[in-house]
Amino acid sequence: MTKLNSYRVSASPFSLLAMLLASGWGCAAQAQTASGQADAFQSHEEADVSALRPIVVTARKTNEDLGDVPASITIVSPENLQAAPFDPGAAIARNSPNVQWVNRATGSQFFSIRGVSSLGTPVNFADGTVAFSIDGVPNSLMSASNILLDVDRVEVMRGPQGTLWGSNALGGAINVVTHQPDGVRDIHVTGEIDTDGTLLGEMVLGGNIVPGTLDGRVAVRFGHRDGDVRSLFTDDLGKRDIAAFRGGLRFTGADDTTVTLTGSYLRDEGNAPFYLVRDTADFPISGTLTEPESVATQGGATLTVAHEFAVFRFTSVSAFQHNEMESETDNADKLLYDRIGFPAFSARGQLDDKEDIFSQELRLNSLESAPTRWVFGASVVHTDGSRTCISAQCAPAPYFDTMAMETELNSTNLGLFADVSIPFAKRWELSIGGRLNYDEIELKRSNSEDIADLTGANATSQTYPTGRVALSYKWSDAAQTYASVARGHATRVYPLFGYAVNGVVADPYPAAMGWTYEAGIKASPLDGRLELDASVYHNDIGNGVMTYLDPALGAFRTTYQDYETTGFELQGRMLVMDGLTLTGGVGYTHSELGANGASANTVAGNRVPNTPEWTVTTGLQYATSVSALNLPGSVSFGAQYQFTGSRSADIDDSFDLKPYHIVDARIGWSDDAIGLEVYAFGRNLLDERAETFGSLYFGVETVAVGPGRSIGLGITKSF
Repeated sequence: MTKLNSYRVSASPFSLLAMLLASGWGCAAQAQTASGQADAFQSHEEADVSALRPIVVTARKTNEDLGDVPASITIVSPENLQAAPFDPGAAIARNSPNVQWVNRATGSQFFSIRGVSSLGTPVNFADGTVAFSIDGVPNSLMSASNILLDVDRVEVMRGPQGTLWGSNALGGAINVVTHQPDGVRDIHVTGEIDTDGTLLGEMVLGGNIVPGTLDGRVAVRFGHRDGDVRSLFTDDLGKRDIAAFRGGLRFTGADDTTVTLTGSYLRDEGNAPFYLVRDTADFPISGTLTEPESVATQGGATLTVAHEFAVFRFTSVSAFQHNEMESETDNADKLLYDRIGFPAFSARGQLDDKEDIFSQELRLNSLESAPTRWVFGASVVHTDGSRTCISAQCAPAPYFDTMAMETELNSTNLGLFADVSIPFAKRWELSIGGRLNYDEIELKRSNSEDIADLTGANATSQTYPTGRVALSYKWSDAAQTYASVARGHATRVYPLFGYAVNGVVADPYPAAMGWTYEAGIKASPLDGRLELDASVYHNDIGNGVMTYLDPALGAFRTTYQDYETTGFELQGRMLVMDGLTLTGGVGYTHSELGANGASANTVAGNRVPNTPEWTVTTGLQYATSVSALNLPGSVSFGAQYQFTGSRSADIDDSFDLKPYHIVDARIGWSDDAIGLEVYAFGRNLLDERAETFGSLYFGVETVAVGPGRSIGLGITKSF
C-alpha cells in the first residue's frame, strides 16, 4: 500500500496557523493501511525525516513535481477516501477547497469546481463541466459516483482542462490514479465494522508472476451499509450493498515497451430516497409511499501500450466501458403532500439507463529529462447511450405512467491536442496548449406504442477550440509565481427527459463556454518542511445549462444562463516534527448569475446554486514508535476537520442549504514485523447530516442528506 508521506494534501497558511494557535476547530482522521503505516514507521525508525516528500503528478500527461505545475491542483490521498468508503465523491470534495460534490439521488450526482457546474440537475450524463477520468480514461456522470477501488491518489485540477483532458472540462478535471501491477509484492486483507451497520471487506493481491516479464495485481471489495433514514411506510432508506473488482496484468518482456491490461467490475444496490422534506420532526425521515430501488453496474477494460524511444515516449490508451443504471423511484411523499394539502398517491417511475463508451488516445511525450516539456496527441470518444422511462416526467397526458418512452443518445468526439512548456531567460517558462474538437451528437425519441407524433430525431455537429497559456517565473528552486488565461468549452446538450412534439425533436441547448483568468504562487520554505500553494481566479461563463422551476406553470424547465465566479484557494502542508504533519486548505468563491436564455430574466444577480462562499479543510497526522515503552510496533493518530458554508439551493435563491462541519478521527497500532494493524475510527463525529442537494416543490423545501455518525473498528493483515 501507499507510504504515509507520499501525497500532497491540500493546506493553507490560514488553516495551519489556525491549528497551531489552537483555534478550537476540530480535526478528522486520515485512515492508514497497515503496509502504508509500516513504510512510514520504518522511515521514522531508521532516519530522521527533514523535509516533506515531493509529489509526482500526471496533470500535464507526464510525470512532474506538483510544485512545478503552474495551476491550482489538490492531491487527495487514499487515506482521505477511506473516510467515506461508500461515497468517494464526497471525500474528494471535502478535501479539495472550492470543490463540491452535489448528490441529489442515484444518477443525479456531479462535481462543481470554483462554482462552475450544472446549474441544477444535469439533463444527460454528458452534461458536466468537470471532466472525470480513471487512469486517464474519460468517464461519464453515470460512473462518476462509482466506488473507487485500490486508489493511489486523486488529482483535482482547477480551471479549464480541455487541452489534455477532453470535452466538458470547463471548470476543471479530476483524474483518479489507481495502483498498477508494478511487480511489488503487496498482499493484504482488511475488514471493518461500525455502528452504522457497515460490514466492509477488501483484499489486495499484487506482485511479480514471471520474473522480468509479467506482473499482476487484483483488488476485491465487498460492502454493506444499513439504511440510516427512517421511513413511514418502508424499510429504512439509504442502504447500500456493493461488490467491486479491479485487476490487471503488466507485460515488460520487450525492450523499452510495457503493455498493461486492466479490468474492473462494480455492482451497487441501494434504496436512497428521492428527497426528504426539510425541518420535519425526527428529520431525516421519509414519507415515500413505496421503497425506492436502484442497481448500478459498471464493467470495463483498458489496454495501455507505452514505448520509450531515444528522445520521446509513445503511449496508446484504449478503453471500453459499459454502464447501466436501473431505478424505481416514487416521487410522491406523504410528508410533502400533507404540507401542501394534497391527498397522497403513488407516482412511481422506472428508469433504465445504459451506455457503452469506447475511447482511444494516442500521444507522444517528451522524456522527463528533456529541458522542454511537450505532448502531442489525438483522441476519440464514442458513446452509445439509451434511456427507457415509464414516468410522468417522460410522457405526456394521457400516457404518463402507462407507456415506455425510449431515447437513444449517441455521440462522437474527435480531438487533436498539443501542450508545450518552453523555458527561457533563465528563470521564465511559457506554457501554451490547445485542442481542436469535433462533436457529432444524435438524439432519437420513440415509444412502446409507436405513436408517430411522439417519435422523431435530431442531430448536431460542432467544431471548436480550447486552450491555455501560462507564464511562470522561478524566484528560486523553492518558489515560483504564474499567471494563466484559459478558454473552456463544453458540448451541446440534449436532455434525456422529454418527447417529440408532432414528430419534431427540439434542438439542443447551446454549448457552455468561458474564459478563466488565474494567478498563483507555489513555495517550499523552511528547507522543504513547509509547502504553500495560493491562487486567485475569475471565471466568466456563457450559456451554462440551467434547470429551473417555472412558478407560472409549476413545472421544471431548462434553458441556459451566463454566470461569473471569482475567488481564491490557499493550500499547504507542514512537517512540524518527525512523524507529525499538518495539512489544510481554504477556498473562497463569490458567484453571480447573469443574462438568461429564457424569455424573462428574474434571477440575474442571484448566486450560482450549490456554490458556498467558504470551504475549509484542516488535518493532523502523527505516527511514532512505542519502543520506548518496551512495546512492539508503532501507534498513529489522525484527525481531520472539513467545513462547507451555506449555499443557494437553486437559481431562484429560494432557500439556502445549511453549512456543515465534518470531523473524522482515527487511532491505530501496527507492527511491521508481523504485518498487522488494528485501528478504531470515528466518522462524522458531530453527527451532522450534510445537505447535498435542495429543491423547492410547491413552496416546500426538500433536500438530500449525507450519512450520520459512525464509530467502528478495523483490522488489516499483510502477508
